[in-house]
Amino acid sequence: MFYQKILKNFRKKDFCPFCNSNSEFRIIENESAYITLARAPYVKNHLLVIPKRHILSLNNLTGNEKKEIFDLMLSGIKLLEKKYPAVQMQYKEGDLISAGKTIPHAHFHLVPKRKKTKEIKDKRKFLREGELIKKVNEVKNF
Repeated sequence: MFYQKILKNFRKKDFCPFCNSNSEFRIIENESAYITLARAPYVKNHLLVIPKRHILSLNNLTGNEKKEIFDLMLSGIKLLEKKYPAVQMQYKEGDLISAGKTIPHAHFHLVPKRKKTKEIKDKRKFLREGELIKKVNEVKNF
């Protein structure tokens, strides 16, 4: 697959496509981040919000960077909502393989969703109060 070849080439050269992005590809930007179209989109008009500073994790962002990135995410959502009924935001935290990341640079996906013509069955299990408390305590003790 072409995308896999591109990724392999980036890694071989220790090249970050987000740090070396052409400014003409940027839709909106501020001091800390920018919005661009995804080069390998999940769907048409899939946007990425990318910190300008090369970081791997949200934990490495300053308070101001977090605020400016959040502001850009809202701007990107507002932009997509002009044409789409919903926008899904995705972020993967953790090491590349475990998190399913392809680019070692933190970034957020803003994925436009098309209008559904039929209701999708929701197969999630609803936790009863006792189950929820038990799960909350498990997570607190990670």
